[in-house]
Amino acid sequence: MSLRTQVISGFRWVAGMRLISQVFAWAVTIVVIRLLSPTDYGLLAMATVFIEFFTMIAEFGIGTAVIQAPEIDEQMLRKLFGFAIVVNLGLFALTCLTAPMNARFFHEPRVVTIVRVLSVQYVLMIFSVIPQAQLARKLDYKRPAVIELSAAITASVTTLVLALAGTGVWALVWGSLAAALCRTVGLNLLSPFAKWPVFAFRGTSGPLVFGGNVTATRIMWFFYSQADIIIGGRFLGKDLLGLYSVAMHLASLPARKSSAIINQVSFPAFARIQHERQRYVSSFLLAVRSLSFVLFPVLWGMSSVGPEMVPALLGDQWTSATVSFQLLALIMPIHMFGPFMNTAALGIGRADIATKQVLVASLVMPAAFMVGSHWGLTGLATAWLVGYPVVFIVAMRLFLPVIGLRVRDLLVAMARPVLASAGMAAGVTLVRIPLGSGSSLSVRLTVLVVVGVVMYATLTWFINKRGYREIIGMIKG
Repeated sequence: MSLRTQVISGFRWVAGMRLISQVFAWAVTIVVIRLLSPTDYGLLAMATVFIEFFTMIAEFGIGTAVIQAPEIDEQMLRKLFGFAIVVNLGLFALTCLTAPMNARFFHEPRVVTIVRVLSVQYVLMIFSVIPQAQLARKLDYKRPAVIELSAAITASVTTLVLALAGTGVWALVWGSLAAALCRTVGLNLLSPFAKWPVFAFRGTSGPLVFGGNVTATRIMWFFYSQADIIIGGRFLGKDLLGLYSVAMHLASLPARKSSAIINQVSFPAFARIQHERQRYVSSFLLAVRSLSFVLFPVLWGMSSVGPEMVPALLGDQWTSATVSFQLLALIMPIHMFGPFMNTAALGIGRADIATKQVLVASLVMPAAFMVGSHWGLTGLATAWLVGYPVVFIVAMRLFLPVIGLRVRDLLVAMARPVLASAGMAAGVTLVRIPLGSGSSLSVRLTVLVVVGVVMYATLTWFINKRGYREIIGMIKG
């Protein structure tokens, strides 16, 4: 099977399984959001800030190093397995000990127990990192995609059952752990690494240095990506933070899930062709065009129907999050391309580029959030619109010259989907005026969605036939 066929097949499987899981998860999430309160989501956001921070360290880039290495033997894998045990058990203990400090930071004592329970996932991660990396090296996308679907369904069902039982925030906590357990068990069934770990780490400097660079990048990425939650939790309080976190979750979900799929599929492929530069560049630009074709209309369409979408899906108690949701959805397509460039850089072994990109973001975005927080939810969301374009421009200037591209080349690859999506959003906004408030919410939402789909399809036919043909070619294989 050719690399292109493997990648397209892998993308279909991963995307297909993710689509099924997201449809299921979205349906359950909408029900759960109606059962829980903004305070429940605010508590989870406060707890996961620190959990996700230590998660950046937990793997220590071991999986990425295993995938990117041209060759790797069993002895090296056993040493890396031993290193994973040391790091993850240490983080588990550290998280449990520092949980009270996290609670004091947010002035919320309930965070202590939540943090300690969620830290169990570090222990589970010990047994998933090597199996997952082995499957990725083989470009085996199909079976891990099934595991991810199973984990998503397990999490959704667990969360829904516990939410119906009235457990509040614990429905979200146990749902997250159920997914981690399902994922770990499944990966070990598919690609078991039944070897004793080796705790002598001589000879592992290459993978560990590369993994260390990846980890440093992830830590800085976490700092800026979670800075809005940290600053919002500190200055806005748990109720407004709950509204903001749900707005961010809803606005970022398509881009976040798409980005996870693309990065999962593209990183092993980029690593495989890292020495074939022309092939690498053409594959990179094709991915940019394809992602732009899908993400800009979806997210800008969501933004344009926000006043109808938020109350229709989440209920009237979440209406205050509408403006924040609309603003965040506008920036999310651009936000996705930063991590994608990082993935492409890692594929050619340039972890330093990703580190520099994220260092810029970790300086710019927290400053923007500090200023924006003075204007509440809307100010925090506007900080993304103001700050992230600066980060994106710097990221392009760092990465593109290394692979022989100009900033103009990337912008041209994105231009036609952007124009078609902007026209679609403008059309939806104009159609809303005659609809007014006389019709029901569901009718207005349906009409606006249909108008948006028709307008984007029409504009695409006239200005982006190449993009249409590329997407159809991927679908057909």
